[in-house]
Amino acid sequence: MSDTNPLDNEASNPLSQIDLKVFLVYIIRYWYLLVIGLIGGLSYAYYQVRYTPPLYKVSARMLVKDEYSSWGQEYFLPGMELVSGRNRLVNEIGIIRSFPLMEKVEKELNHNVSYYRIGNIKTTELYPTSEFTIDPTDSVSPMGTFYIDFPKKGFFRISSVENELDEKEEQAIGNETYLNDSKVRIHVNSEEVYSGDYYSFRFNKKDEIARRLQKAIQINIEGEESSILVIGHSGRTPKKSIDYINALMTTYIEWGIEQNNEIVSNTIAFVDKQLKTIADSLVFTEFRLEQFRKKNFQERIFIQEESNNFEAVFQLEEELTQRRVQADYYRELISSLKDGNYTAFPSSAVFGFQDPNVDQMISHLRELSAAEKESAFKLNDQNYLLGKLQKEIKRQKEDLEIVVKSNLTQVQILISSLKDEIKREESKVQKIPKEQREFFNLKRINKLSNDLYTYLLNKRSEASIAKASNVAQAQILDYASRYRVSYLAPNSFSIYLFGVSLGIGIPIGVILLFYFFNNKIIDPSDLKRVTSIPVLGTIGHKANLKSNLVINENLKSVVSESFRSIRTNLNFMVEGKSKVKILVTSSISGEGKTFTSINLATIYAASGKKTVLLGADLRKPKIAEDFNFQNDKGISSFLSSNIDLNEIIKSTEIDNLDVILSGPIPPNPAELIESEKMDKFMNELENIYDAIIIDSPPLGLVTDSLLLNKYADAGIYIVRHDYTKVSYLENLNELNSNDILKNIGIVVNAVKQKKGINGYGYGYRYGYGYGYGYGYGYGYYTEDKT
Repeated sequence: MSDTNPLDNEASNPLSQIDLKVFLVYIIRYWYLLVIGLIGGLSYAYYQVRYTPPLYKVSARMLVKDEYSSWGQEYFLPGMELVSGRNRLVNEIGIIRSFPLMEKVEKELNHNVSYYRIGNIKTTELYPTSEFTIDPTDSVSPMGTFYIDFPKKGFFRISSVENELDEKEEQAIGNETYLNDSKVRIHVNSEEVYSGDYYSFRFNKKDEIARRLQKAIQINIEGEESSILVIGHSGRTPKKSIDYINALMTTYIEWGIEQNNEIVSNTIAFVDKQLKTIADSLVFTEFRLEQFRKKNFQERIFIQEESNNFEAVFQLEEELTQRRVQADYYRELISSLKDGNYTAFPSSAVFGFQDPNVDQMISHLRELSAAEKESAFKLNDQNYLLGKLQKEIKRQKEDLEIVVKSNLTQVQILISSLKDEIKREESKVQKIPKEQREFFNLKRINKLSNDLYTYLLNKRSEASIAKASNVAQAQILDYASRYRVSYLAPNSFSIYLFGVSLGIGIPIGVILLFYFFNNKIIDPSDLKRVTSIPVLGTIGHKANLKSNLVINENLKSVVSESFRSIRTNLNFMVEGKSKVKILVTSSISGEGKTFTSINLATIYAASGKKTVLLGADLRKPKIAEDFNFQNDKGISSFLSSNIDLNEIIKSTEIDNLDVILSGPIPPNPAELIESEKMDKFMNELENIYDAIIIDSPPLGLVTDSLLLNKYADAGIYIVRHDYTKVSYLENLNELNSNDILKNIGIVVNAVKQKKGINGYGYGYRYGYGYGYGYGYGYGYYTEDKT
């Protein structure tokens, strides 16, 4: 069986402790906080709507070719494999967002200086034209923001601090002026600058603008299966956003064409280099063959032109030529790796041979190089990730160079083998006549040069066709324009809704804190939460009291009716006894215990009962002051000496009411109350009086009240609103549950009237208009200041 108390879980959750009715009372009590909060929230909303510059969003649409950018073209146009690389949409989005591309956009737009008009309400950017311009005359432009105005025609004032602008000296327009040690010249483009407004301008760093643009650009795919991109930009100046987006799309398309053309251009350059060498050799062999033909009779030589040995040599020479091209390719690749041009080096397939391993390594290096170039703009040069990327590129280049050199060595070995085999075939034709043999050698050399030259010309032609046929990887469907501008913010409805929510939410939160952190008895529900002892009634607050005796002045007052109600409830508690003894106590001093005792005794006397008020607080008596008696004799005198009871009974001006004071303060109050003589004292009083009201010391400070409790038929525990702490009632609960204090009820004292709050007949707001009693805590034995 679990020992968990379900009430513990409830108590652990603060929200479960909220009494909505009580919380509503708190809200009514602190209504002014809601009003203040609502005014503040609406003021905030009005300020935001009135003074926040509008924000606009501009968009455009662009079709990006997904997968293969020129699908199938390589099968119809030779050389198109140079520009038909695989195209992934997600990669293209990354390219569009890349910092290098943003730099190209900013370079094209050239937003070196931004101009603003500073109004009374908000600041507006002057774009695309400004009423004045700044022309730096030095090579280095000043950085930062400056403020300028034009007090009269032909003159201006300029400052780096806005508040100091009026103090600056007027300067003539057209003259050079210094800004941070850099010279600039001011030009006026419109006479409106003399209208009294003042302006500001800012010199921009290109990389900062590129970074801001990179963060501001929004790219979304129009549909799940679509390759159409919706490019958006939000800003205060729609025209500027339009220019940004259009320049970005145009620059991206041009960049794609440039990237493809870079490989083609490198291919053409490589072929041109080979053609130049071969052309010289071809011219020389053509000249020698022509000279041979002039010297000899062509008819006689061609009698036995065909020879199997010569054909074998021709075939070996063709293979040798292909291997030489392959060797040249590897040499150029090694050279490119050293000078850093490897990213645009053509594929081996372009030159008629296959080397997939090298092609794959070059492709991987291109990806790493692109990632390094992008990261270099985002990360510090000493950043670990950038350093790691650079080390990986260096390692991949070294690996590729090793592979290429190994392949080059193998090709060179193969070339040497072909040369040896050619020599063996040539030795077989030594029986042929000298003239014919010489002719075939010249013809063979000429044919090899001519075939290689023709092959390279074809490759150059294919590359040129590919370059001419290179089309953009993207197509602009909708340019950014004023028709694609939408208003974004501020949203008046949302701002006002937020302001109202904030204006109500914060006060509600504050009131909730008041509710949870309140440790005093404020509402009837506070008593309900901490004790099950019944409430006998409430006593209204009465300010500026000169004496605790208030009922005798007006028996028909509200306070008198409160005490009558308490008397009636006490009669129910004592089950209709004709004679009653009532003990009045509280937690600490200052809660109105003596005030209640005096007036409760007065209301009993007013009902015709012979009543006596006992000043049983032997430690700090107060009753004598209220009745203007001398506290020379009293209970302590009777208990500690052999005086007669009649000597300590004092009659008052109130009919049927006598008072027995506490007497001189004894050194041993508790021992006197526990004495047998106290029993005799109470028995004698019971024979004389119908109602005995016992004003006892505070229960939370001394034990005297517990000793006096055995003489009482019923007890009253005074709780003062907004004064008595909830924790004080824990002791009362323990005493009541252990049957130490029985038949006791609570009276709530010093309740100040407050409309709309009811509960246990409260109908009041608490507060006790004057300082009274013993003071707080254990200052019980010291004199209090009134």
